[in-house]
Amino acid sequence: MSDTAPTKLADLVNPQVLAPIVSYELDKALRFTPLAKVDTTLQGRAGSVITYSAFTYIGDAADVGEGEKIPLDKIGTTTKTAAIKKAAKGTSVTDEAVLSGYGDVVGEHTKQLALSLANKIDNDILTAAKTATQKIVFAPTVAGIQAALDIYDDEDDKTIVAIMNPKDAAALRTDAMTKNAGSDIGANQLVSGTYMDVLGVQIVRSNKLAQGEAVFIRVDETKPAIKLIMKRSAQVETDRDILTDSTIMTANEHYGVYVYYDKNLIYSAPKSPGK
Repeated sequence: MSDTAPTKLADLVNPQVLAPIVSYELDKALRFTPLAKVDTTLQGRAGSVITYSAFTYIGDAADVGEGEKIPLDKIGTTTKTAAIKKAAKGTSVTDEAVLSGYGDVVGEHTKQLALSLANKIDNDILTAAKTATQKIVFAPTVAGIQAALDIYDDEDDKTIVAIMNPKDAAALRTDAMTKNAGSDIGANQLVSGTYMDVLGVQIVRSNKLAQGEAVFIRVDETKPAIKLIMKRSAQVETDRDILTDSTIMTANEHYGVYVYYDKNLIYSAPKSPGK
Protein backbone atom coordinates (compact mmCIF):
# COMPACT_ATOMS: atom_id res chain seq x y z
CA MET A 1 0.00 0.00 0.00
CA SER A 2 1.45 3.36 -1.03
CA ASP A 3 1.93 6.13 1.53
CA THR A 4 1.79 8.76 -1.22
CA ALA A 5 -1.11 11.16 -0.70
CA PRO A 6 -3.46 11.52 -3.66
CA THR A 7 -3.22 14.65 -5.77
CA LYS A 8 -5.94 17.14 -4.92
CA LEU A 9 -7.44 19.78 -7.18
CA ALA A 10 -6.14 22.46 -4.78
CA ASP A 11 -2.62 21.24 -5.50
CA LEU A 12 -3.12 21.64 -9.24
CA VAL A 13 -4.33 25.22 -9.00
CA ASN A 14 -1.98 26.52 -6.34
CA PRO A 15 -1.63 30.26 -7.11
CA GLN A 16 1.97 30.33 -5.86
CA VAL A 17 2.82 27.72 -8.47
CA LEU A 18 0.68 29.14 -11.27
CA ALA A 19 1.68 32.82 -10.98
CA PRO A 20 5.22 32.31 -12.36
CA ILE A 21 3.79 30.16 -15.14
CA VAL A 22 1.28 32.87 -16.12
CA SER A 23 4.07 35.47 -16.09
CA TYR A 24 6.21 33.24 -18.31
CA GLU A 25 3.36 32.55 -20.74
CA LEU A 26 2.48 36.26 -20.75
CA ASP A 27 6.00 37.23 -21.78
CA LYS A 28 5.90 34.67 -24.60
CA ALA A 29 2.50 35.80 -25.85
CA LEU A 30 3.27 39.54 -26.00
CA ARG A 31 4.05 40.57 -29.59
CA PHE A 32 4.57 44.31 -29.53
CA THR A 33 6.62 44.84 -26.37
CA PRO A 34 9.89 44.80 -28.40
CA LEU A 35 8.62 48.08 -29.89
CA ALA A 36 8.21 49.69 -26.48
CA LYS A 37 10.73 50.33 -23.75
CA VAL A 38 9.75 48.58 -20.55
CA ASP A 39 9.76 50.95 -17.57
CA THR A 40 10.06 49.34 -14.14
CA THR A 41 10.24 52.63 -12.20
CA LEU A 42 7.22 51.79 -10.06
CA GLN A 43 8.08 48.18 -9.30
CA GLY A 44 8.38 47.68 -5.57
CA ARG A 45 7.36 51.29 -4.94
CA ALA A 46 4.14 52.90 -3.82
CA GLY A 47 2.23 54.97 -6.31
CA SER A 48 0.07 54.50 -9.38
CA VAL A 49 1.12 57.53 -11.46
CA ILE A 50 4.45 58.26 -13.12
CA THR A 51 5.45 61.81 -14.10
CA TYR A 52 7.90 62.34 -16.94
CA SER A 53 9.34 65.23 -18.93
CA ALA A 54 9.14 65.64 -22.69
CA PHE A 55 11.63 67.92 -24.43
CA THR A 56 11.14 70.05 -27.54
CA TYR A 57 13.82 70.35 -30.24
CA ILE A 58 15.85 73.61 -30.31
CA GLY A 59 16.08 73.58 -34.10
CA ASP A 60 18.95 73.16 -36.54
CA ALA A 61 22.15 75.15 -36.20
CA ALA A 62 22.49 78.28 -38.34
CA ASP A 63 25.37 80.06 -40.10
CA VAL A 64 27.09 82.61 -37.88
CA GLY A 65 29.38 85.26 -39.32
CA GLU A 66 32.64 86.42 -37.79
CA GLY A 67 32.02 88.53 -34.72
CA GLU A 68 28.30 87.81 -34.72
CA LYS A 69 26.55 86.45 -31.66
CA ILE A 70 25.57 82.81 -31.61
CA PRO A 71 21.79 82.60 -31.31
CA LEU A 72 20.60 81.00 -28.10
CA ASP A 73 17.52 78.83 -27.99
CA LYS A 74 15.89 77.41 -24.91
CA ILE A 75 14.96 73.77 -24.77
CA GLY A 76 11.28 73.59 -23.92
CA THR A 77 9.89 71.00 -21.58
CA THR A 78 6.46 69.70 -20.87
CA THR A 79 5.44 67.50 -17.97
CA LYS A 80 3.11 64.61 -18.57
CA THR A 81 1.72 61.83 -16.43
CA ALA A 82 0.82 58.21 -17.07
CA ALA A 83 -1.41 56.13 -14.83
CA ILE A 84 -1.23 52.49 -13.87
CA LYS A 85 -4.30 50.37 -14.47
CA LYS A 86 -5.26 46.76 -13.90
CA ALA A 87 -6.18 44.25 -16.57
CA ALA A 88 -7.74 41.02 -15.32
CA LYS A 89 -9.42 37.86 -16.54
CA GLY A 90 -10.97 34.92 -14.76
CA THR A 91 -12.03 31.38 -15.55
CA SER A 92 -13.50 28.41 -13.75
CA VAL A 93 -12.55 24.74 -13.91
CA THR A 94 -14.73 21.94 -12.57
CA ASP A 95 -13.55 18.86 -10.74
CA GLU A 96 -15.01 16.72 -13.53
CA ALA A 97 -12.94 18.52 -16.18
CA VAL A 98 -9.73 17.94 -14.26
CA LEU A 99 -10.51 14.34 -13.33
CA SER A 100 -11.59 13.38 -16.86
CA GLY A 101 -7.95 13.08 -17.90
CA TYR A 102 -8.50 14.64 -21.33
CA GLY A 103 -5.48 16.86 -21.77
CA ASP A 104 -3.85 19.34 -19.41
CA VAL A 105 -6.96 21.24 -18.34
CA VAL A 106 -5.28 23.41 -15.73
CA GLY A 107 -2.38 24.14 -18.08
CA GLU A 108 -4.77 25.23 -20.83
CA HIS A 109 -6.62 27.58 -18.47
CA THR A 110 -3.28 29.05 -17.38
CA LYS A 111 -2.11 29.64 -20.95
CA GLN A 112 -5.38 31.27 -21.96
CA LEU A 113 -5.33 33.60 -18.94
CA ALA A 114 -1.84 34.72 -19.95
CA LEU A 115 -2.87 35.10 -23.60
CA SER A 116 -5.85 37.21 -22.55
CA LEU A 117 -3.60 39.60 -20.60
CA ALA A 118 -1.07 39.73 -23.44
CA ASN A 119 -3.71 40.65 -25.99
CA LYS A 120 -4.94 43.46 -23.75
CA ILE A 121 -1.44 44.91 -23.33
CA ASP A 122 -0.75 44.62 -27.08
CA ASN A 123 -4.06 46.38 -27.79
CA ASP A 124 -3.08 49.22 -25.47
CA ILE A 125 0.32 49.62 -27.15
CA LEU A 126 -1.42 49.99 -30.51
CA THR A 127 -3.99 52.36 -29.01
CA ALA A 128 -1.18 54.56 -27.72
CA ALA A 129 0.54 54.49 -31.11
CA LYS A 130 -2.67 55.68 -32.79
CA THR A 131 -2.43 58.96 -30.87
CA ALA A 132 0.62 59.92 -32.94
CA THR A 133 0.58 63.51 -34.19
CA GLN A 134 2.43 62.54 -37.36
CA LYS A 135 -0.20 61.29 -39.80
CA ILE A 136 -0.18 59.70 -43.22
CA VAL A 137 -2.73 58.26 -45.65
CA PHE A 138 -1.08 54.92 -46.21
CA ALA A 139 -1.22 53.04 -49.50
CA PRO A 140 0.08 49.42 -49.42
CA THR A 141 2.77 50.08 -52.01
CA VAL A 142 6.49 50.74 -52.07
CA ALA A 143 5.65 54.40 -52.64
CA GLY A 144 3.48 54.30 -49.51
CA ILE A 145 6.40 53.00 -47.45
CA GLN A 146 8.66 55.69 -48.91
CA ALA A 147 6.11 58.38 -48.03
CA ALA A 148 6.29 57.29 -44.39
CA LEU A 149 10.08 57.29 -44.45
CA ASP A 150 10.02 60.83 -45.86
CA ILE A 151 8.08 61.98 -42.78
CA TYR A 152 10.93 60.84 -40.54
CA ASP A 153 13.22 62.90 -42.79
CA ASP A 154 16.54 61.89 -41.27
CA GLU A 155 19.45 59.61 -41.97
CA ASP A 156 19.37 57.54 -38.80
CA ASP A 157 19.89 53.83 -39.26
CA LYS A 158 17.30 53.01 -36.60
CA THR A 159 15.02 50.04 -37.23
CA ILE A 160 11.53 50.98 -38.39
CA VAL A 161 8.60 48.58 -37.97
CA ALA A 162 5.27 48.98 -39.79
CA ILE A 163 2.22 47.16 -38.43
CA MET A 164 -0.70 46.75 -40.83
CA ASN A 165 -3.67 44.61 -41.77
CA PRO A 166 -2.76 41.26 -43.43
CA LYS A 167 -4.59 42.23 -46.65
CA ASP A 168 -2.54 45.42 -46.92
CA ALA A 169 0.63 43.46 -46.19
CA ALA A 170 -0.17 41.00 -49.00
CA ALA A 171 -0.80 43.85 -51.46
CA LEU A 172 2.44 45.52 -50.37
CA ARG A 173 4.38 42.29 -50.85
CA THR A 174 3.07 41.93 -54.41
CA ASP A 175 4.03 45.51 -55.25
CA ALA A 176 7.44 45.22 -53.59
CA MET A 177 8.33 41.99 -55.36
CA THR A 178 7.28 43.47 -58.69
CA LYS A 179 9.61 46.42 -58.10
CA ASN A 180 12.39 44.30 -56.51
CA ALA A 181 12.08 46.41 -53.36
CA GLY A 182 11.17 43.69 -50.89
CA SER A 183 12.96 40.78 -49.25
CA ASP A 184 12.39 38.11 -46.65
CA ILE A 185 13.29 39.17 -43.14
CA GLY A 186 16.21 37.47 -41.45
CA ALA A 187 17.27 36.92 -37.88
CA ASN A 188 17.16 40.65 -37.12
CA GLN A 189 13.37 40.77 -36.90
CA LEU A 190 12.14 42.58 -33.80
CA VAL A 191 8.58 41.26 -33.75
CA SER A 192 7.84 37.55 -33.93
CA GLY A 193 6.32 36.58 -37.27
CA THR A 194 7.62 39.60 -39.19
CA TYR A 195 6.35 39.24 -42.76
CA MET A 196 9.03 40.88 -44.90
CA ASP A 197 11.33 43.86 -45.34
CA VAL A 198 10.46 46.74 -47.67
CA LEU A 199 12.97 49.57 -48.09
CA GLY A 200 14.46 48.59 -44.75
CA VAL A 201 11.10 48.69 -42.98
CA GLN A 202 10.07 45.49 -41.17
CA ILE A 203 6.46 44.65 -42.04
CA VAL A 204 4.28 43.03 -39.36
CA ARG A 205 0.76 41.75 -40.00
CA SER A 206 -1.97 42.17 -37.42
CA ASN A 207 -5.73 41.71 -37.53
CA LYS A 208 -5.91 44.29 -34.75
CA LEU A 209 -5.68 46.94 -37.49
CA ALA A 210 -8.23 47.55 -40.26
CA GLN A 211 -7.43 47.90 -43.95
CA GLY A 212 -5.73 51.19 -44.67
CA GLU A 213 -4.72 51.49 -41.04
CA ALA A 214 -1.02 51.34 -40.23
CA VAL A 215 1.38 52.19 -37.44
CA PHE A 216 5.02 53.03 -38.08
CA ILE A 217 7.36 52.87 -35.09
CA ARG A 218 11.00 53.87 -35.23
CA VAL A 219 12.79 51.86 -32.55
CA ASP A 220 15.14 54.07 -30.56
CA GLU A 221 16.50 52.97 -27.19
CA THR A 222 17.34 56.49 -26.06
CA LYS A 223 14.11 58.08 -27.31
CA PRO A 224 11.53 55.28 -27.36
CA ALA A 225 8.27 56.05 -29.09
CA ILE A 226 6.28 54.17 -26.43
CA LYS A 227 6.98 53.13 -22.88
CA LEU A 228 5.34 50.24 -21.07
CA ILE A 229 5.23 50.57 -17.28
CA MET A 230 5.20 47.20 -15.55
CA LYS A 231 4.18 47.64 -11.94
CA ARG A 232 4.66 44.00 -10.95
CA SER A 233 4.59 40.46 -12.28
CA ALA A 234 1.27 38.85 -13.15
CA GLN A 235 -0.71 37.79 -10.10
CA VAL A 236 -2.89 34.68 -9.85
CA GLU A 237 -5.59 34.02 -7.27
CA THR A 238 -7.91 31.07 -6.80
CA ASP A 239 -11.08 30.42 -4.85
CA ARG A 240 -13.18 27.35 -4.28
CA ASP A 241 -16.87 27.25 -5.23
CA ILE A 242 -18.30 24.37 -3.21
CA LEU A 243 -21.76 24.76 -4.75
CA THR A 244 -20.53 23.75 -8.20
CA ASP A 245 -17.45 21.71 -7.24
CA SER A 246 -15.27 24.06 -9.25
CA THR A 247 -12.24 26.26 -8.73
CA ILE A 248 -12.13 29.87 -9.91
CA MET A 249 -8.84 31.17 -11.29
CA THR A 250 -8.12 34.84 -11.93
CA ALA A 251 -5.02 36.57 -13.27
CA ASN A 252 -4.24 40.26 -13.32
CA GLU A 253 -1.48 42.60 -14.43
CA HIS A 254 -0.86 46.18 -13.29
CA TYR A 255 0.70 48.26 -16.05
CA GLY A 256 0.50 51.47 -18.05
CA VAL A 257 1.28 52.48 -21.64
CA TYR A 258 2.14 55.96 -22.84
CA VAL A 259 3.74 57.77 -25.77
CA TYR A 260 7.19 59.02 -24.78
CA TYR A 261 8.68 60.40 -28.03
CA ASP A 262 6.03 61.23 -30.59
CA LYS A 263 8.50 61.93 -33.42
CA ASN A 264 9.20 58.22 -33.67
CA LEU A 265 5.54 57.43 -34.43
CA ILE A 266 3.43 57.72 -37.59
CA TYR A 267 -0.20 56.66 -37.86
CA SER A 268 -2.56 56.08 -40.77
CA ALA A 269 -6.26 55.97 -39.97
CA PRO A 270 -8.38 53.20 -41.56
CA LYS A 271 -10.21 53.77 -44.80
CA SER A 272 -13.72 55.19 -44.54
CA PRO A 273 -16.50 52.86 -45.73
CA GLY A 274 -17.10 53.15 -49.44
CA LYS A 275 -13.66 54.58 -50.20
